[in-house]
Amino acid sequence: MWTRSEAGWSMINRRYFLQGTSVLMAHASFSRVVATFLASRTAVAASSRAPVFLSAAELGRVAVLVDMILPETDSPAATAAGTHDFVDMALSACASPKQQATFRSGLTALAVDGFDSMSAQDRLVWLQRRAASDVVLSYDESFFKILKDYTLTGYFHSEIGATRALAYERVPGGFQGDIPLAADQKAWVI
Repeated sequence: MWTRSEAGWSMINRRYFLQGTSVLMAHASFSRVVATFLASRTAVAASSRAPVFLSAAELGRVAVLVDMILPETDSPAATAAGTHDFVDMALSACASPKQQATFRSGLTALAVDGFDSMSAQDRLVWLQRRAASDVVLSYDESFFKILKDYTLTGYFHSEIGATRALAYERVPGGFQGDIPLAADQKAWVI
């Protein structure tokens, strides 16, 4: 396929086109994942929902990890919002096969390193070490980047994240481009 640009005519690489299309399809399925996640949070108790992509043991490890990333403070912890369930569903519907394999190998490394029997402080040290080692890796190769991305996305798209961790206005007023914020004021969700 040929395209016209300012530099002249050029051929689109088929591989580049397929990669772009796959990214578009993953983004297209994201709204379905969010809708399924929100419906599952209201229709079924979190403890009775069967994992979609992860095993029960892996989902348990993810629950610990998401609470380490977003612990309970003045807003509820990530598991209270069902973020671990979101990670499970999003991995199934939105992650590429390479990202899925990276995530699974990261969870396997947790088990091999004895994560389940570690103290809370040792778990934190392990996660910080893993995050530091993943800095140089691409997104597809980084267990921590994938975990953090899905954790933050799931939490702030949940009702708890949107209403209790962020400032929420059900019916927003007119556009105000410059609003002074107090030092301890929460950011606004849209």
